[in-house]
Amino acid sequence: MCGGAAAPLVEGLYECGECRLVFRAEKYFGAPAYKPGLEEGIYGGAKAVLFRETLDFLDRAFPARGRLLDIGCAGGELLAAAAARGWRAEGVELDRTLAVKALARGFKTHLNPVEDDGLEGGAYDAVTVFDVFSQMKDPAAAAKELSRLLKPGGIIYIREFNAAFHLPLYRLEKAGFFKPFGASPSIIHNFNFRAETLRAMLMRSGFREIRIRNSRPTSGDPYRTGGRLGGFLTGALKVLYYWLAQAVWFLTFGRVYAGSSLIVTARK
Repeated sequence: MCGGAAAPLVEGLYECGECRLVFRAEKYFGAPAYKPGLEEGIYGGAKAVLFRETLDFLDRAFPARGRLLDIGCAGGELLAAAAARGWRAEGVELDRTLAVKALARGFKTHLNPVEDDGLEGGAYDAVTVFDVFSQMKDPAAAAKELSRLLKPGGIIYIREFNAAFHLPLYRLEKAGFFKPFGASPSIIHNFNFRAETLRAMLMRSGFREIRIRNSRPTSGDPYRTGGRLGGFLTGALKVLYYWLAQAVWFLTFGRVYAGSSLIVTARK
């Protein structure tokens, strides 16, 4: 992302010594494959509270609403919630099966990577990016393009997995720690970001007023990663850990982000 030198971290993963981006040696760009019946819970119900918080924040920033672009819009769940509040919402979705659902809901949906689509510059008041930078082919190029697409003063709202949380879990998984529970709690994608990595990427892309906080977890266990723990206990542990991460953040005066995911906001 920054051109710094990378070194092996753990099997199959490298880390940049400068921006601390962690990335896979062999990247995967196929569409996500979930068990039948999981998609609605993953893209809808499990993120409903997160979507509401996102739109509450953007509504306060733009009382008159405006034009919103959701990157990785899936079936248009966030778009529908935004439109109900008066936003003129459209999305980007590379998975054709999911894009068809967003189109069927009446939302304009772009089918190419945002950095390749040639959308109108300075046209959007807000851009939302939920758990997508980690799966892009070129996150840095996408961030620069999103800056170009926003109006001056426009806001980008990002939720992204926190590598500082998931990498230790990944090591424990490799060591077999979670095998008795049938659990697989770590999320490792092509690119894995820490708070400082996201900040560096946005600064290089021309963003300012960058603010980072721990994200609330998705409700329940939509990805079925809890194994024998089940959905209720997995969900309860996620909430308990979130408040522990918040306590760590408070006690370190906002210097340590231990949450499983991060919320990042910034202005152009």
